[in-house]
Amino acid sequence: MEKDFLANTLLAFLIVVITVSLWEVGEVRVDAYIALYVLAYVVIKAILSPKRVSRDWLFIVLLAIFFLIVGYRIYEVLVGV
Repeated sequence: MEKDFLANTLLAFLIVVITVSLWEVGEVRVDAYIALYVLAYVVIKAILSPKRVSRDWLFIVLLAIFFLIVGYRIYEVLVGV
C-alpha cells in the first residue's frame, strides 16, 4: 500500500471521527473543529510523511491558522473576554 493512499485514508477517517466526537459532546465552535482537523493533518504528515510534488503550502497555511486559533484562545483567557 502506498504511503500517500494510506495517509489520505487515515486523514479522512480521523476527520470523520473528530467530527462525530465533537458533535456528540455538543461542541458548536468552528475553531475547535478546525484546530483538531489541523492537528490530525500534522500528525498524519509527521508519522507517514507522504510525498509532495512541491513545497507543502497547505501545511504552512494550516499551521498558521492553528497558531492563530490557539493564540486567540490564550488571549481570551488572559484578557477575560
